[in-house]
Amino acid sequence: MRVAPKLTLELLSARSQKFIIERERSTGRLAASQKFVAEHGRTVLAGPFAGMVYPEATAQERNLIHRLTGSYESELHPWIEEIAASDYGMLLDIGTADGFYAVGFARLMPDTRVIGFDTDRWARQATQNLVDLNETHNVDVESMCDPAWINRNVTPNSLIFSDCEGYEAVLFDLDLCPILRECDMVIELHERPAPGVEQLLRGRFKDTHDCRLVTYMDHDPALFPQLASVEESMRELVISEGRGGPQNVIFLTRKTV
Repeated sequence: MRVAPKLTLELLSARSQKFIIERERSTGRLAASQKFVAEHGRTVLAGPFAGMVYPEATAQERNLIHRLTGSYESELHPWIEEIAASDYGMLLDIGTADGFYAVGFARLMPDTRVIGFDTDRWARQATQNLVDLNETHNVDVESMCDPAWINRNVTPNSLIFSDCEGYEAVLFDLDLCPILRECDMVIELHERPAPGVEQLLRGRFKDTHDCRLVTYMDHDPALFPQLASVEESMRELVISEGRGGPQNVIFLTRKTV
């Protein structure tokens, strides 16, 4: 990550996308999603991003049921609402995947400049397609975000939303990016590629930011009534996020004097 971050992230992203696509096809999730879309459409039905519409191309390639029903990373919903009610002038989404957060936030925050980054070509195209369909003209799609880019371009009172496969250990460094002192950050933590990253980041920001934490867990299908149209044996599978266990996310907010 430190020696060749762009190449490393491109390889990790491409491998991850290939694995997810193959797994969704082989487990029947993609077929279940296509059936769900045929019945309910491609509009997000619940959660803070309700009303966002997915392109047909993405619906044909990926399982969207967890996005459309509002189950996807629902632990973050209170934070999303808090962010949307704030006056951030810039929001970075680092690791956009299909554009769910970049476009979702852009719809809720039309006066905020949103910049989505992903090193995977499929993800950038999917994000751009989502941007175009939802006419969120305040979104730009870029490839690589590094400390130099942040220090050169990010303005005070920005929000950084990050899911970057362990690169967070390199990216969120106050010595390299002093502007981070004036930003808030939601960071998904990847302990496998970056062992000890949670404690590392807590230590770096203990003097400048307060830290909150949530943990992603498997969800109960009964909490999402739209799943009633999905075959019962598939309901838990189609909203599974495939993490292999609990995963932590931290919200770093600037300390007030």
